[in-house]
Amino acid sequence: MFTGAQERSTAVTGYVALAAVGASAAVGGWDGPPDARTWWWLAYGVFVVAFVADDVADSGVLGPRPRWLPSRALLAVDVAAALVAWWLAPQVNWTAILFVVTAVPAALSLPPAATAGLIGVQVLAIVAGVARVGADTDEVVALGALYGAFQVFAAVVVLAGRRQAEQRAALAAAHAQLRAASALLAASSRDAERLRISRELHDVVGHGLTALALELEVAVHRVQGPAAEQVERARGIAKELLGDVRHVVGDLRGEVRGLESALREVVGRAPGLPVVLTVREEVPVSPERALVVVRCAQELLTNTLRHAGAHRFTLDVEATAAGVRLRAGDDGRGTHHLRPGNGLTGLTERVQDVGGTVRFSTAPGRGFTAELQVPA
Repeated sequence: MFTGAQERSTAVTGYVALAAVGASAAVGGWDGPPDARTWWWLAYGVFVVAFVADDVADSGVLGPRPRWLPSRALLAVDVAAALVAWWLAPQVNWTAILFVVTAVPAALSLPPAATAGLIGVQVLAIVAGVARVGADTDEVVALGALYGAFQVFAAVVVLAGRRQAEQRAALAAAHAQLRAASALLAASSRDAERLRISRELHDVVGHGLTALALELEVAVHRVQGPAAEQVERARGIAKELLGDVRHVVGDLRGEVRGLESALREVVGRAPGLPVVLTVREEVPVSPERALVVVRCAQELLTNTLRHAGAHRFTLDVEATAAGVRLRAGDDGRGTHHLRPGNGLTGLTERVQDVGGTVRFSTAPGRGFTAELQVPA
């Protein structure tokens, strides 16, 4: 739920802390048992490897996170490695910094209660380790309180960042919904005005011209001499005007706002989320079908803004004689089990009401994809 800058800042802070621990162990003197030094470095190396693997998987540099490399599994490896390193040499006090580092990914991936429980376990490990090597009570309490406070502070900062990110995502989703509603309302108002004008032209001007043409038709048979030619020309002009009015009325009634322009107004400028929109409109789409497609695109974008933590949203729409096919996807976190909320349920009902079909697919680290077909 963090932004890219926040994620990188958190990762860089972790790397700095790990470098400080390694440098202190290498050049700051070894206070622990000599026979434990090799094992300590092994545990520290395992911690670093798991931390780096989690960061690389989160960054998406190498593509979506593999299913066999969940964040919580790597967190468990880090916690175990930190506990082993600490228990091997509690005299090396800076090893406890590893517990502070683990508090950050824990706050990112675990519920608050689980994060608090993990911090409690790590504080107890610090206290037990220091007591095992014969430290006095004051030192035991001081180290436990110090590193416990560091862990709590790190977790609170991350949780506050998560909450702010969630609020920003909710605000972005609300903004997208408002823009979509405004765009659809404007389109509806324009369509209603075009319909009103077409009716006025048909009922007032069209009927008047029809009556005029009929009167001139009668006049052609009654007028004799040079005036007959002028009346005939007037009748021809009236018929042409009547044809023009009918043509304009037909255009106004049949004019359908382009699907692509409507979609761009709804999803083209999502706050904080790049959108790749592709529309291929081989045949015009009826207003009713266009409304279904636009509403579904709006809901899928809103769902991504609220829940996915994505860096990219793609929307591909194709309108053919058979109907409209829409495919939307993001590169967000995904999930093992999709539980459609009110939004996706309403989307499914909207499509099914016009005889269409909907299919969703998602997986951890592989984002969310929706495909729907609206028949012509």
